[in-house]
Amino acid sequence: MTKNTDVLIIGGGPSGMISALCLAKLGIASIIVERNALISEHPKAHELNTRSIEILKELGISSEVLQKEAAPFSDGARILFCNTINEEFGRIDLYADTARRQKYEQYLQSKTPYLNISQTALEKIILQKIQSNPLIKILFYHQWQSLTKTTKGIDNEILERQSATTFTIQSRFVIAADGAGSRCRQFLDIAMEGPEKIQEFASAYFETNLRDFIKTPAKLYWILNPFAAGTFIAHHIEKRWVYMVPIYLDYQQKEQFDKSFFENRIKTALGDLSLDIQVKSISFWRMSAQLAQTYRKGKVVLVGDAAHRFPPTGGLGMNTGIADAHNICWKLQTVLKGEAPLDFLDTYERERKPIAAQNTEESVYNFHKIMEVPATFGLEVDGLEKMAKFRAVAPTKWLPEIWKDKLLHFATAMAAKSLQKFHKNSELRAKVQSVIADQVAHFDRIGLDIGYVYEEGAIIPDGSAPIIPEDKVMDYIPSTRPGARFPHIDLSTSGQFQSTHDLLDYQRFTLIIREKGEIWNKAYQEFVIKHPEKLQLVELHQLNLPPADYTNLINLCAIEETGALLIRPDGHIAWRKQKLETQVAVSLLPIFEQLYQHKTAITT
Repeated sequence: MTKNTDVLIIGGGPSGMISALCLAKLGIASIIVERNALISEHPKAHELNTRSIEILKELGISSEVLQKEAAPFSDGARILFCNTINEEFGRIDLYADTARRQKYEQYLQSKTPYLNISQTALEKIILQKIQSNPLIKILFYHQWQSLTKTTKGIDNEILERQSATTFTIQSRFVIAADGAGSRCRQFLDIAMEGPEKIQEFASAYFETNLRDFIKTPAKLYWILNPFAAGTFIAHHIEKRWVYMVPIYLDYQQKEQFDKSFFENRIKTALGDLSLDIQVKSISFWRMSAQLAQTYRKGKVVLVGDAAHRFPPTGGLGMNTGIADAHNICWKLQTVLKGEAPLDFLDTYERERKPIAAQNTEESVYNFHKIMEVPATFGLEVDGLEKMAKFRAVAPTKWLPEIWKDKLLHFATAMAAKSLQKFHKNSELRAKVQSVIADQVAHFDRIGLDIGYVYEEGAIIPDGSAPIIPEDKVMDYIPSTRPGARFPHIDLSTSGQFQSTHDLLDYQRFTLIIREKGEIWNKAYQEFVIKHPEKLQLVELHQLNLPPADYTNLINLCAIEETGALLIRPDGHIAWRKQKLETQVAVSLLPIFEQLYQHKTAITT
């Protein structure tokens, strides 16, 4: 049996399913093969950033739909550092900071800058969209095995796991979205660069409503109590919880971290041993900081965790993968339609890999920086590892278990006493709360979320200097410099548009012109004769905007009356001509040719 499709997508996680929706919006058929029988119920990622919310809205999934499954926004704005969950040492509350809230309200169309929503819940929402789209077919319990290049494209060997039989899917391209352990990446012999192990963890998933038990609703609770050190991730306080602990498999066995271990540990961390906690599943995972050596090999491209894997500290992993999919799919369409050569796909890596590198660096930094909090109490950052080693290596490994338990309990109790000094020592209390407040960049990331700019790739630089904010993580400066995301301005007072983003279309490029743009209008008319579905024209002066909105918009676009702005399907600026020096005839064809050849020379 052989199936045919334009694009085979390996992996049915967020990156894979978003890839399918992006391709479908562009009229491209795809088949997703997912090795698991169903969407995993064990939650992984839990934060959806504003750029992902924008992309999902573009694909027909509104923020209102997402909010129904997400935790209340005020819960998701808080991060607590505790002894047990109701014994707080300090907090970060992004919602309580008026200036921070105004920053997001000014620059984002979404009513919320982020959503605390389980990846599991998100995947179910996306899957509903997938299953109603005639251009997408998803095959659960099917495992990609290998590929063979042919004159027509790629033959993929697929294992149907239920019957243990194999068949072929012929595709013109392959998107490998099969996660951190990507079989496809390994088959293609694409190496990963960077540290493969920073720390290993075990996490337990349980479902219970702790709304009435919790004193302060939040999305993260860092538990410092040495008897239950770990992290609670409240995917939804009333529904889904994950409790995560570091493990040291050089000295410990996975079997130690069973349901009994976690249920007792969770109750201790909650501060109430009488609670009924039933662990539903346990997962083991390794924190890494790696990038694929290359994002493309022939007609196969890597997206999401297959291309990059970095610590979850910062909530950047899933969101980076969603933006990967959004970037590569319109480029695949361009190549599939014969408008650009195959190597146009190299612009995907040139644009997205530096962003993944930046996000990796920031995530690793966040992981190490968060350790400053226990260190401020005088706790050893490697204390848990030392205890694991103490139990497992000579000479103490030969001691009776009861002796080892007593010694470790004594050491843990001494460490726990360090935390109690917080209530008695005002100097320590001030220092701890200062260190906690200094963790805010871990969670307030508007610069990373929407401020990134592609410096090379499918863009044509205009010679303008980069606009660098004082803080690349927490600050954002709107810009229409080539490579930047076209910024949002609220246009709701116009009655016709809600946002400048409503002027754009993922199915085509957008050419923006002003009052004296007759030459560009003519160039547009000539262009669409040959390429009728490639470009749309937006004449700012024809939008009938209120004067204040119009002024804000032309200031944002940074083009004079004779200028023009070309925006890519993914919302990033492709090219900008701030003004015409002479009123000579112009053509848009050379601009597109230059983009597709991805040259970096500045056009005149």
